[in-house]
Amino acid sequence: MTTTRPPEAPTKSKTKNPRIGVFICHCGINIAGVVDVKKVADNFREVPGVVHSIDYKYMCSNPGQELITRTIKEKKLDGVIVAACSPRMHELTFRKAGLKAGLNPYRVEIANIREQCSWVHKDEKDKATEKADQIISSIFEKVKGDQVLDVFHSEVKKKALVIGAGIAGIQVALDIAQAGYPVILVERESYIGGHMTKLAETFPTLDCAACILTPRTVEVSQTPNIKIHTYSEIEEVSGLVGDFKVK
Repeated sequence: MTTTRPPEAPTKSKTKNPRIGVFICHCGINIAGVVDVKKVADNFREVPGVVHSIDYKYMCSNPGQELITRTIKEKKLDGVIVAACSPRMHELTFRKAGLKAGLNPYRVEIANIREQCSWVHKDEKDKATEKADQIISSIFEKVKGDQVLDVFHSEVKKKALVIGAGIAGIQVALDIAQAGYPVILVERESYIGGHMTKLAETFPTLDCAACILTPRTVEVSQTPNIKIHTYSEIEEVSGLVGDFKVK
């Protein structure tokens, strides 16, 4: 993958005296009905490095997001913990709130005290409160060591590799090629078509297997932007999405 700027090692936060804010969401009664959110907020006011700790009914609401954004600016926070629901739900929401205040979004972390705490310990309120403290404490340590990351765009190589030239691989190769992208089709046998070449009929329609397969093998062989490698096997795959390297 070709980046739009030279790759740089992520820069670790160099703040010797972190200024972290802790925002604890009630989530209505989903969290506050089990966890003593006010006690948790009070506990973190005593933690060195935490300069602001507050609980609020719905952090994901517009007023809740505005509270986070405003506090980052007023308290000059360099890190934020939102103790709320799963990050799958609102991580992006809270990171956008941080970005709006000028904070690197990757300095905003979510402590899941709903799915991983209040919902599974609804009959043990004291223990749930203690666990919420521990979950937030672990995220606090993470935020202290978080790296400041920069988002950048990269150029994806618009080429596809299809491994296996059975009927499925052939059809995939044809579909991709017809969309305008070059395809490399790799097959370890000396022929393409896979197991379907050995069948008389297909299930459940009982159609003639050769009648389905033969036109496709001819088409895939004659398609200019499909390159077929038979008697070939993959030894190694490395890289990442958009920039795989295959040997």
